[in-house]
Amino acid sequence: MLKNAIIVLLFVDVLAFLGFSGLFVSQYKTNTESVKGVQAPTPTLTQIPTRTSTPSIKPTPTPIRLSKQSYTIAVFGDSMVDTMGERLEYLEHALKRKYPGVNFTLYNFGKGSENVEMGMTRIGSGLNYQDRHYPPLTEIRPDILIVGSFAYNPFSPYERDRHWLGLTKLVKQAQIIADKVYMLAEIAPLRSDFGKGPNGVNWDNNTSYVHSGHIIEQLENAVALSRNLNVPLIDAFDKTVNGDKEGNRSYVNPSDGIHPSVAGHEFTAELIASSLNLN
Repeated sequence: MLKNAIIVLLFVDVLAFLGFSGLFVSQYKTNTESVKGVQAPTPTLTQIPTRTSTPSIKPTPTPIRLSKQSYTIAVFGDSMVDTMGERLEYLEHALKRKYPGVNFTLYNFGKGSENVEMGMTRIGSGLNYQDRHYPPLTEIRPDILIVGSFAYNPFSPYERDRHWLGLTKLVKQAQIIADKVYMLAEIAPLRSDFGKGPNGVNWDNNTSYVHSGHIIEQLENAVALSRNLNVPLIDAFDKTVNGDKEGNRSYVNPSDGIHPSVAGHEFTAELIASSLNLN
């Protein structure tokens, strides 16, 4: 009887064990299948952290602060200055864009068909030319005086050294009149087509080429002389001449093949405005 009871108890234990094990296996199977059956979402681009470069911070442009709110500027030269506008309108527009709110009084002391020695004789005099009637520069006392090269009017017969000496005297006289003096080397000329156009001199190609060569030499005088005299240079010449020493045609007036076109005057005016130190 006892033996039969023991067998019965063992049988019950086995059943209980098997039931527990089945429950465990079933639960394990259910858990693993639930894990296998659910896929993790594929990360989108926004979910993937990416390394981005630190954005460059552009400094806020500092307003140009000038020591004064009003400046007087005079430009002295030959017809290359004369054609800048009766009131130097091209330069005025360029200066206003760069220095809004600043008042500029501008004087055009340009006069056509003058060589450097003729310019020297009138730098201490007033101007009565076309509709410009100005007192002498010695009375105006400009804050800045820009001296043109007078290169477009060579001497006849041509003398490069004479131009050098004349321009030296002119600049030194200008330095007596104004505290700040700049030299202007105007745009480069055309070569064989120099002076060609409905209102030009229309020389033959050889004459035009030789004459424009003299102009180039005198523009080079102005560039070199600015270094010798330690005078700041506004250099339109080097910026408009190519390797063959030919000027940029778009900057030359097609009407006469000599003076600056509208684009040439705008280029020169912007160059002047960017070159001047008004402080």
